[in-house]
Amino acid sequence: MENANFFLNKDILCEAEVKYLTKEEDQRQRSFNGLSAKEWASLSKNVWNDLSSPRNKYQIEHGAVFPVKLAERLIRMYSREEDAVYDPFLGIGSTLVAAQNLQRHCIGTELNPRFTKIAQKWANENSNLFSQNKFHYKIINDDCRNLSKYIRENKIQLTVTSPPYADFIQKSVEDRKNTHKTSLIKHQNNSTVKQYSDHSDDFGNLPYNKFLIEIEEILKLNYNVTKKGGYSVWVVKDYRDTKNKIPYIPFHSDLAQVGKKAGWKYHDLIIWDQTGQRKLVLLGYPSVLYTNQNCSFIVTFRKT
Repeated sequence: MENANFFLNKDILCEAEVKYLTKEEDQRQRSFNGLSAKEWASLSKNVWNDLSSPRNKYQIEHGAVFPVKLAERLIRMYSREEDAVYDPFLGIGSTLVAAQNLQRHCIGTELNPRFTKIAQKWANENSNLFSQNKFHYKIINDDCRNLSKYIRENKIQLTVTSPPYADFIQKSVEDRKNTHKTSLIKHQNNSTVKQYSDHSDDFGNLPYNKFLIEIEEILKLNYNVTKKGGYSVWVVKDYRDTKNKIPYIPFHSDLAQVGKKAGWKYHDLIIWDQTGQRKLVLLGYPSVLYTNQNCSFIVTFRKT
């Protein structure tokens, strides 16, 4: 009888130790990114128009930044806590700050030493004791062509970046000085552009054809350091060069083709609608009608 009571009590103890998961907890454990089915569905929209936010003191130091909220959304979609995130064109550090906020490791490379210092200052301000002890954040002032020196193969789950747009930025600077110096583009749209650097290796100083060749090489290196099943996400904008009689340059399409040549699977395309933050301006009037390019494209690659 004593033995029967002993086994009975042992069974009760074992049953008490069993942890029953809720449906949502089970979904979070099974999904690669730790999202529930409801969260997964809510993040599956392919047009985003809810990401506007004022620039902080660090972001205004850079000519072209995306919101931290955008990076956070992408990080939530394509990685889970404690994964490693990479940004080859870190700029002033939006991707790294987003990774800090969501408890991911992060490494970023940035060629411009001024931006590197700003990124480090912002990261230090944004960090806390917990993140400093548990997570690794590294900002490297170097050319992203050298990323293999800093990252082992199959280490990165997600890359989030926005590259310089070849020498488009130089053309935009000149355009603001002349054609649009008193237009809505500069004033009511609060559109400012700055050349990133005068460094000969800066992607922002390359002619478009050479730029695409160099981007392909970066995507190959990026592929090697990414885990199987990992993602590489590029925030880009299409462009016009009407002065040279090129009405439309489909940067996002060209990037997709370059990515496929580098070995990636072209996985998805998201439209970042910025119409709500920019007034429509008169383009080509009265001879040729051009639409306002008030959206960016988020090109998503996957390593399969």
